[in-house]
Amino acid sequence: MLLLLASGSLQATDSAGALADLTLEQLTQQEVVWASKIARQVSDSPSAVAIVTAADIRAYGYRTLADVINSMRGLYTTNDRRYQYMGGRGFGAPEDYAGRVMLLIDGYATQDSLFNQAYIDEGGLIDLELVERVEYVPGTGSVTYGNNALLGIINVVTRHGRDFNATQLSGEVASYGGRKQRVTYGKYFDNGADLLLSASALDARGQSLYFPAYDTPATNNGMAQNVDAEHNNRLFGKFSYEGWTVEAAYVDRKKTVPTNPNAYTAFNTPFTVQDTNAFLNARYETDLAHKLHSASRFYYGHYAYDGFRQFADFSDGEKFGRRQFDADWWGIDQKFVANWFASHSIVFGFEYRNDFRQRFHWSYLSPSRVTVRESEEMYARRTTSFYLTDEFRINDRWSLNVGARHDNASDLAGNWSPRLAAIYHPSLSTTVKASWSEAFRMPHAYERSFYGAAAAPEFVTASELVVQHDLSPQTRLTGSMYRYHRTRQMVFNNALNDYVDAGSSYTRGVELEFESSWENGTRLRSSVAFQSSKDVNGEDAVNSPNLLGKFNLTFPIVANALRTGIEAQYMGARQTLERQRLPGVALANLTFSSERKWYGLSSSFSIRNLFDKKYDAVSPFDWRPDSGYPQDSLRMDGRTYWFQLNYDL
Repeated sequence: MLLLLASGSLQATDSAGALADLTLEQLTQQEVVWASKIARQVSDSPSAVAIVTAADIRAYGYRTLADVINSMRGLYTTNDRRYQYMGGRGFGAPEDYAGRVMLLIDGYATQDSLFNQAYIDEGGLIDLELVERVEYVPGTGSVTYGNNALLGIINVVTRHGRDFNATQLSGEVASYGGRKQRVTYGKYFDNGADLLLSASALDARGQSLYFPAYDTPATNNGMAQNVDAEHNNRLFGKFSYEGWTVEAAYVDRKKTVPTNPNAYTAFNTPFTVQDTNAFLNARYETDLAHKLHSASRFYYGHYAYDGFRQFADFSDGEKFGRRQFDADWWGIDQKFVANWFASHSIVFGFEYRNDFRQRFHWSYLSPSRVTVRESEEMYARRTTSFYLTDEFRINDRWSLNVGARHDNASDLAGNWSPRLAAIYHPSLSTTVKASWSEAFRMPHAYERSFYGAAAAPEFVTASELVVQHDLSPQTRLTGSMYRYHRTRQMVFNNALNDYVDAGSSYTRGVELEFESSWENGTRLRSSVAFQSSKDVNGEDAVNSPNLLGKFNLTFPIVANALRTGIEAQYMGARQTLERQRLPGVALANLTFSSERKWYGLSSSFSIRNLFDKKYDAVSPFDWRPDSGYPQDSLRMDGRTYWFQLNYDL
């Protein structure tokens, strides 16, 4: 049930039996919704896929992709009040951009071209009301997608116009002055064309926050006042007709940062970041022959960052700093699915990507905001890739999934990403999978600027054993054991007084998940994950909890007119950058949502952090202000509220 490529003859398939005959690469391009009452994972994919559906998003009141990710087995997020970052399976160092897990929207890789950052907060490219499901494929995905798919793939599948078939108006209110408006138009036409258009705007004034590290009279006794506002605007459009799908998205998000995230800036002064993301993705699928299917795709992406800050010391005449970074890229991807040979399903193709503009511009301004000094750096990269995978069904019980991809960049030597997986079905209800793979991540543009000539690719070797057992058509148990070994990570060498790619780290872990549903509409999903992660120094990795627990239960009430969603999450103790240990924390969320529309009206109400727990997250700040007090942790929000009202015209 993952979405990226499949033959046109299979597009109408909705039976689990037929889908079981597809490879992972085929399934990840195929828009299919299971008839089963739970979102079943793909038995023949090399990994244990986790899925959150549109029904889950509504039942549990998720507002951002970060909320969805926090509910998934073995994953978590960290918020530094500027961005939210993804973590899991040994990665998740604070302020570590999510470039090691690839985020896709309908198969388009959304990572920006400067930092390889996947935006999962309010800077994300799409409103969750437009999402059909979110799929997480752990393990390396570089055999199909190359750069960035180092530790997994998250694929967002968007809805169609036919899912709305109306004009929907939506309004939201939330804690700390949050306001959001959205208008969505969806239509399925008699000639088979499908159109979805949506626009939204968010505005939040934020809150005043206390930071102990700045609790001095000179720094407002630690209070950051009126510097936590957030605004965004989103646009999304999708058109499908006779094998063609064209979609585009745009988001502009501005956040005022209360944390003073730089050692040289002034506390409780405006520090703003503005991120603009946009893409155009055009795909055409057709059958070239009886046993050969083609999927052609062209894409274009744009990203811009504008950061403004005030320095604490401006005796040199430079009071303000501004960072204006931007990037543009385009690419083509041609995939083929061939069933020329009995018991073989082959996916092969090539991709060309041109990151033709990667610009960094710094400027420094006087107290009267006149430019005193400025500098600029420009980068570019062209990448050519070829890939081939083959799923070979040996018999009814055994199959092999073998593949490799070669990526050759204009500024780096070529690298291979191989994968080998064996899938065994001892019975109709049980599947055992064993996989081994290698993958790499190219240094992104900002790393090329920071490390200079020392910048080098990072590699990972991954192995995993997965067991899935269906207790009934509505109930599944999933267990997995995995090991990741990351190499050639950047570390500082004191003898050379420079960075070198000599770091090595590893993670071992076990994950268990139980999913079930009942005829009365009740759905249950619960998981636990244990992991042990060591960094390049052999110590416990920073911000890597040894234990993660998730519990999600939703059921209808009040004569099936209202639905309740109960969510509980536990995150174990974590190490901070100063090697302090933050205690584990258990959080609960509660959501009520209407099950049926009443004269076109529907609504949802959520309480996050239901019991108002006071807890801290690991901070990315490895320096101390003048007070000398460490700021390696940040206090998170207490109880918050959110209400949404929708009206279909």
